[in-house]
Amino acid sequence: MTLTHLPTLMTAAFLMLGMPAMANADTDRPDKAGGNKPTILQQGTKMPDSKNQVPPEVTRYLNGAPLESRQFDFLIGDWDVAARRFREDGSVLFQYKASWTARYLNDGRMIVDDFKALALNGQEISSFVTLRTYSEVTRRWEMTGLGALQPAPNAEWNGVWTDGEMRLDAAGLNAEGKRVKTRIRFFNVEKQSFEWESSTSLDDGKTWMHTASLTANRTKQ
Repeated sequence: MTLTHLPTLMTAAFLMLGMPAMANADTDRPDKAGGNKPTILQQGTKMPDSKNQVPPEVTRYLNGAPLESRQFDFLIGDWDVAARRFREDGSVLFQYKASWTARYLNDGRMIVDDFKALALNGQEISSFVTLRTYSEVTRRWEMTGLGALQPAPNAEWNGVWTDGEMRLDAAGLNAEGKRVKTRIRFFNVEKQSFEWESSTSLDDGKTWMHTASLTANRTKQ
C-alpha cells in the first residue's frame, strides 16, 4: 500500500461508518459571485462525533467547486482549431485542423476535454482526452491526459491562472526515456476565441524550443 491510497481508504471507511444524509443539491454551478452553496446536511441531522469525523477530502467535495474552478470556464464548449507544429529551428513543420470539446464533470468540480486532430478530408485521426480539476490542497490546477489507443504518459502536469493567462507546466519521459519539460500557455482569451502555445526543454529548462501553437474559435451553431 502506498500513501496515495490513504484518501480513498479514508473516504471508504467514512462511508462504511455511515455518512450523514445529504440534502438534494442544485446541480447548477455557482455563479461567479459565489452563489449559495447547497446545504450539506438535512435539517435536524446531527454532525458526526469525534469518532466519525468527516475526512477533509470529503468536506472539500461536499463544499462544491471552489471559485478558482471558474478559471478554465473559457474552455467550456466546442472549438474549431487551426494548429501548427514547428521544427527545432522554429520553421513550420506542418499545419492541421482540429476540434476541441470541453465539458464540466461532477457539477463543475472537474473538466473533461477532448482534442481531436483532423485529416484534410475532416476525418478524425487522433484523440487526446484531458481531465482537469482545481486542487485547494496544492492551490493549482492538476491535470492528467490520455491519447486514444496510446500508452499512458508518465508525467506530472499542473498549472495556474496568472496575468490573464492559464500557464501550465509538465514534466515526464519521452519515448526514448529522456526527461522532457513542457510549458503551455492559454492566452489572448476572449469569449469566442483563444490562443495556445507550447515549448519543450530537453536540458532541464536551460533552453526551450517552441514546438506547437494553435488558434481556437468557438464553433458556430
